[in-house]
Amino acid sequence: IDLLTDLSRHRTLMQNPLTSTATRDAAHALLASDGVGVTVISDSVGFVAQRTLAMVVNLACDIAQQRIASVDDIDQAVQLGLGYPQGPLAWGDALGPRRILTILQRMSELTHDPRYRPSPWLRRRAALGISLRHEEPAVG
Repeated sequence: IDLLTDLSRHRTLMQNPLTSTATRDAAHALLASDGVGVTVISDSVGFVAQRTLAMVVNLACDIAQQRIASVDDIDQAVQLGLGYPQGPLAWGDALGPRRILTILQRMSELTHDPRYRPSPWLRRRAALGISLRHEEPAVG
């Protein structure tokens, strides 16, 4: 069960290759018994929402680290341009930088795919326990 999202709004259940149809259906029925929608996905490296949010937050961290845009501009651009309820750095803060880092590290370890490599900006902030929206002062 994906615990990253609001379980009162929707639930995502991941089956593995050994999950029987009966077990899947029973789990689905239990999770949907209060009227909340349930999606069943196939076995994968991470849940859909986790993968998507972690990668969006990580990309925003790379943009901030490269000083392509300020943290405020990154969050505002994503909110206005994509209609997200909040910017990726604010969302990363709400979920927790360490949690986002853990998701990316686990996907990277399992797949060895460089697209899941955590941004140094994210790593540093998670290690220091500071906000992803904390912008460093300019040098010079």
